[in-house]
Amino acid sequence: MNKKKKSRLKKVVYYIVMTLLLVVGLGLIFNSQIKSYWINFQAQEKVESITKSEVKKGQQKKADYNAENVKAISDSSYVESQQAKKENAIGKITIKDLKINLPIFKGLNTENLTIGAGTMKEDQEMGKGNYTLAGHHMQDPKVLFSPLSKAKKGQIVEMTDLTHKYKYKISDVKIVPETEVSVIDDVPGKTELTLVTCASGNPGETRRLIVTADLVK
Repeated sequence: MNKKKKSRLKKVVYYIVMTLLLVVGLGLIFNSQIKSYWINFQAQEKVESITKSEVKKGQQKKADYNAENVKAISDSSYVESQQAKKENAIGKITIKDLKINLPIFKGLNTENLTIGAGTMKEDQEMGKGNYTLAGHHMQDPKVLFSPLSKAKKGQIVEMTDLTHKYKYKISDVKIVPETEVSVIDDVPGKTELTLVTCASGNPGETRRLIVTADLVK
């Protein structure tokens, strides 16, 4: 091979390598944004497709309530969110002021929490006792329960099991240690809703953001 051909081959190899590095670099830069878009897209697809018959099946299934088994959203969330879309939801939660509109699933597991909220106690019923839901706080402030960081007293939370609608008004927003589990307990004489998420989207966050709302309708 003469020098000209060698030089030309080196240039071709160089451009191929640089192109691959550019593609990989852009993928790493935009991976978080792509993931957020995908999660939000899957969540909205699910919430719009929920039916009464699906809710009935979801309410009858057995579920896990151990939050320690729930893994953080990772690169495999693309697969997990697809799995979650096949699961039976038991309702919807909407907070218009925060642009939250998510499916509700029974129990807590890694797949379902990639696109929605999960109930934290067994045998919960909407409109009774302290109805508690958990969801992920992402670094993207617009995804899943991340908007709860901007929750304020007086904002309205709506939930439905597609048979009845429930309206709650936010009464308290606070941050507590992860060990303060009493926030999900029923309070005698009160009908409320408690939303639980991490205090931030930072890895290793140990504090919890607690949003409490009273039933008004």
